[in-house]
Amino acid sequence: MQTLRLVDSDGYTVPGSVQTNVPDADVDKMRSCLLNDVAPAYAAEWADFGHDARLYRVVTDPATY
Repeated sequence: MQTLRLVDSDGYTVPGSVQTNVPDADVDKMRSCLLNDVAPAYAAEWADFGHDARLYRVVTDPATY
């Protein structure tokens, strides 16, 4: 299990993007969803401030129990 979070170009976690306890088999699918669905939508809201979805990244943290 892992925790994934979408990080914007300034290094801030995108609100609502943290996905906890993602099974290892689903990490790539969730990463793709965050980068292809969530990032463009969030970047569009902040485009006036120079946000570009292509500069966003997904950070993977091991789950803590």
